[in-house]
Amino acid sequence: MSNSATPDTIFNNTLGEAFEALKLGANDLVTVRRVQRRADELASIDAAGAWELRAYASAIKNAFDAADEMFACALRLQPGNLNIRVRWLAMLCVTGQVGKVKEKFIAFRSGLDGNFAAMGAVISLLGYVGLLHDAFQLRQRVAALGGNPGGHAFDGDFGIASAPEMVREKMLATEDFPEPLPSSVYTFSAEDAEQVLADQGLSVDAWSEPIGCAIRFLRQKRLKVVAVKSSFIPHDDRATAMHFQLLIVATPDICWEAEWEFCGVLVDRDFPIINSGTATIAFIPTLREAPRANHS
Repeated sequence: MSNSATPDTIFNNTLGEAFEALKLGANDLVTVRRVQRRADELASIDAAGAWELRAYASAIKNAFDAADEMFACALRLQPGNLNIRVRWLAMLCVTGQVGKVKEKFIAFRSGLDGNFAAMGAVISLLGYVGLLHDAFQLRQRVAALGGNPGGHAFDGDFGIASAPEMVREKMLATEDFPEPLPSSVYTFSAEDAEQVLADQGLSVDAWSEPIGCAIRFLRQKRLKVVAVKSSFIPHDDRATAMHFQLLIVATPDICWEAEWEFCGVLVDRDFPIINSGTATIAFIPTLREAPRANHS
């Protein structure tokens, strides 16, 4: 360990590096070794932090069951540390493991009460993977406890926008939208949106299944998702639909090529909510052109 680096500094810097690799889907052995080495450096000082870093190293290698076991080890050492639980949820979200996100959220949601920072983070994470019903319910809980639910929460209308690490200067500007796309919050009625699902006999979690599929697909393509936005839009001439926009660090041509390929994946997966037109997914580019190589 560097003489000038504190354990917290080492952990936080490694955490950022690990999540970058996870979002990119990069099975990068160099990063894995670096994360593991830093975990070893922390082991005698912060055992829980060391186990958590080992969990990220495993997740980068797509060894998700091993990652879960290591997160569980960290929690056994610090059972009251809600931040570990939230970061575990974040790891599951950015890797598209929607079923596990739901499972972990149910397991610890009662412990969130009163910790408004953690509740806000979890609302954002749930929105990221399309678990909008749970996000709505948690947002209502925040309001009931006297906290600020964030975004819009008026007359039963809620907006979800999850945009970790949104960088405005990297957003795509077009002739139609001369300003960079903002990390805006769409507003819609939770009850109306969920009624559309009920009318088709679908679960309130049905939105999350194709979103998780999209996140996993993009990780395989090494394309980083920086935001997932949801918008419930009534249509007069066709089915009312939930529209999901996945904002991706890519140029338009790469983004549209990926979306076209993903359409084939959706056909193969045969999601009822997609087939009925009750939900749509679009990939939105955030770069005008590919980043130039730095020649110094």
